[in-house]
Amino acid sequence: MFAAIITTLTLSVCAVGADVPVLIQSPSIQRVTEGRTAWLWCTMINARPEKTDLHWYQKLSGQDKLVLTHKADGSSSRVWGFNERFQSYRDTSNNSFTLSITDVVHNDSSVYFCRVWGSINGKGTQLIVTNPADDPVLVQYPLVSKVPEGVTVQLHCALYNASVNVTDVHWYHQRPGNKSEWVLSHFVNDSVSRSGGISDCFQSHRNGVNNSYILTISNTSISDTAVYKCGVWNYIYGGGTQLNVTEAAEGGLWKVLASILTSILVLVLLFCILVSAICCVKKWACFQQRLTPVRCSTEDQNTVYANVTAKTKVNTQAAKNATVAEQSEMFYADIQFQRQKTAPKIEVTEETTEYAVIKRAQ
Repeated sequence: MFAAIITTLTLSVCAVGADVPVLIQSPSIQRVTEGRTAWLWCTMINARPEKTDLHWYQKLSGQDKLVLTHKADGSSSRVWGFNERFQSYRDTSNNSFTLSITDVVHNDSSVYFCRVWGSINGKGTQLIVTNPADDPVLVQYPLVSKVPEGVTVQLHCALYNASVNVTDVHWYHQRPGNKSEWVLSHFVNDSVSRSGGISDCFQSHRNGVNNSYILTISNTSISDTAVYKCGVWNYIYGGGTQLNVTEAAEGGLWKVLASILTSILVLVLLFCILVSAICCVKKWACFQQRLTPVRCSTEDQNTVYANVTAKTKVNTQAAKNATVAEQSEMFYADIQFQRQKTAPKIEVTEETTEYAVIKRAQ
């Protein structure tokens, strides 16, 4: 008995000193169309699913009603009133439990929460079963995006018949030759949960104005090539966006600069050729203008010969009466002026020059 008391005290001390488990449930609100399947998640921190019993409860009319228990040995048992539509699954890799409810009906609408150690609860998930006509419609754009590696891309998912403020969105990708995989979830409380292996390069943003979610992928790599889909309510998906990431060309920036410089040089060369052509045309016009004779009268165009003959004649009588001082030497000149029709050329020739010597009277 003493030994039993010591053992009990030891277990109590260990329990007090041990880390207390934390239960995180998602999504906070789950809308599912009647006849569909609802999926509720409960992730454990500071505890292992294979070593801990987990209980699923339904809060209805202010009372907590046990739905089923998933034991550490992997078995599960349902409480009377809940049939095979309610199933629990355990995922040891993600330290989580999943409650699935198939063929949901309106009476399944309630708050469901998980519990361990008899008093540690998750915050719960509000399950809302809706009419099929009220299903959300997801529109994704762009349909195809081709980018070089290293850039940032944005993939949009617009919601219709639902509000992003009260609807969780989940992003998935399907790489070539692989099955679809979960990437991340963006919850209405603005928290984001990523899958293992997904880096902070993947970010999700909510745009209340356009009622859409935006998946941003920064510093893209070849491995990011995939089809990306957004989903709500775990069964409604968008049409998807095909993202193709190509290898960045080496020296891409230098090639762009070289291309720009080449274009500038070509433009300068063309400008110089144009200016030279204009100058040549102007010179040719001036040359042609010089060759064309200036318009003048008909008389001016005929060949005109002017023969001017100047002869100095000495009047004998005057010479006799003149004094010696008045007598002088006279010149005889025959000057000929000539204008040709073909070329306005003037020639002046001095043919002869004669000297007349007046002898002094005796």
